[in-house]
Amino acid sequence: MPQNAQPWQVIVEERVDHSNNSVVPLTPLLPPTRPSEKKESFTSLATMYGSLFRRNDSAKFQDASVPLAPQKSPERTSLPKISVEDEVKITTKTTTTTTSAPFQVDESSPTTTAKEPTGTIWSGFINLTNTIVGAGMLGLPGAFAGTGIVGGSILILLGALCSAHGLILLSKAAQRIGLPTSFYSVARATVPQYTMLIDLAVALKCFGVATGYLITVGDCMVASMNHFLLNGNEEHDNQWWRQVVLSRQFWVVGAVCAVMPVSFFRKLDDLKKTSALALVFVFFLAIGIIFYANDLPDDCPDDVEDCRGEIVAFADFPTTLSKLPIFIFAFTCHQNIFPIVNELQNRTQERLNWIIFLSIGFALILFYVVAIEGYHTFGSNVKGDILVNYPTNGYVTSLRMSIAFMLALHFPLQLDPSRRCISSLIAVLRRWPQKIAETCSRKTIPDLENNMSVDSSDSETKKPLEKDEGQALLQDDNFFRIVTVSFLLLSFSVAMVVDDLGIVLAAVGSTGSTLVTYILPGLIYLNLGSGWDRSKLFACVQLLLGCLIMPIALYYLLTGKSTGH
Repeated sequence: MPQNAQPWQVIVEERVDHSNNSVVPLTPLLPPTRPSEKKESFTSLATMYGSLFRRNDSAKFQDASVPLAPQKSPERTSLPKISVEDEVKITTKTTTTTTSAPFQVDESSPTTTAKEPTGTIWSGFINLTNTIVGAGMLGLPGAFAGTGIVGGSILILLGALCSAHGLILLSKAAQRIGLPTSFYSVARATVPQYTMLIDLAVALKCFGVATGYLITVGDCMVASMNHFLLNGNEEHDNQWWRQVVLSRQFWVVGAVCAVMPVSFFRKLDDLKKTSALALVFVFFLAIGIIFYANDLPDDCPDDVEDCRGEIVAFADFPTTLSKLPIFIFAFTCHQNIFPIVNELQNRTQERLNWIIFLSIGFALILFYVVAIEGYHTFGSNVKGDILVNYPTNGYVTSLRMSIAFMLALHFPLQLDPSRRCISSLIAVLRRWPQKIAETCSRKTIPDLENNMSVDSSDSETKKPLEKDEGQALLQDDNFFRIVTVSFLLLSFSVAMVVDDLGIVLAAVGSTGSTLVTYILPGLIYLNLGSGWDRSKLFACVQLLLGCLIMPIALYYLLTGKSTGH
């Protein structure tokens, strides 16, 4: 003890634990105290240690003189005797609880979600695959007719690779930004100036595809019922109940009623059973196309002797280029990668890559078989919808019904991302009046003009991890039901009055699919952090491809030289 130490002062010896760079206090050395001051020293011992050991000091030996405040209590009560061992335990416990200084959060590690994730690689594979596989694969044989076997094989492989790379970029961005994540939160952290535009584009794209599903379900079921209910007798065919069943509106109502129960599932993982059932219909459809390609049933209509056309390896360049959007749209599923990332158990990039590669690989094999077999069956005479080429019989009718059931089960996979984007847009719009009022009350017009660029950069780029208020709104049951019912009613209304969305849906697909599959993944990843690596180089290539493909797709769409998705 130093010579100038007072009896009411203590000396604490500390050592540095080099394993974790923390300071571990040893037993305090208590100087001898006078009998009258012994009670005061023991009474304030815990308080003294609590303040003393909070310091983030790393010295091996520290002379800490902490004067004790005099105790002013009206009456002194006798304290129990504390042994040296108990004193050491008290000191150790106090130090353990009080020396846990605030630590720096690793911003690169993803935050944990409020609820424990329940998704698996299998459920992620099922849901992502069903988002990819749709009625669009029926147009791939026609795309091969415009590109040739070799040209089509190259384009479908490039489409699969670019789609998989875009999914990997978005999954990496989602984990680095923080979970739970969505297109809104990732866009806000990287490209905040385009946040609302991105949410609007994704919402409209998914809404258009979902509405197209209802329209296709109605058309397929009407064609199927024509085969079962009509026999050519006018009196028989004009019965009122047959006319009702043969109306497209009847089956649109039926499709909405069928998808309504599964439309209120909150998590994409809850749709794994319906997605697995949809894959059964996909397999049935692919098997039917393979059977016709190998001449098991007669593939030509009754009034056509030879329905096969010419089969070529390559087509001319303009025609090949006009079919490019079909191969791109076939692999669009990127809007659903975010809920898969949020819900995956034991979340790692390797497990996410397994989901991506399995889904894209399965879809690539399925698409290639359907395209090659369909093109081999009809050659250059294949239509945009290959089922149109087949004769009207019971087997083809069952294929049409399989498509209807498959698309009805796919409807919630388009509703879910659209609902998330709509909720984010509503959350942003609800904040606008408050922000405008706060800005007008705190700033004058000159100050606003001088500081506008600084304020916008601070609020958008320096706070990328702000909570996604749209996802918080979805936790409210009433808000969730209102958005879901509104989506169903609006989609139902459009499908009831429009039997062919035509150029409107095709334009949404040309712009929305290219934006979601190519432009956004590249743009988001390029704005994610500083530095330059190989991943950012490929992200730049993906972005440039999207910027080239979008005007090409729109040109061939508007000139009527391409078949939409």
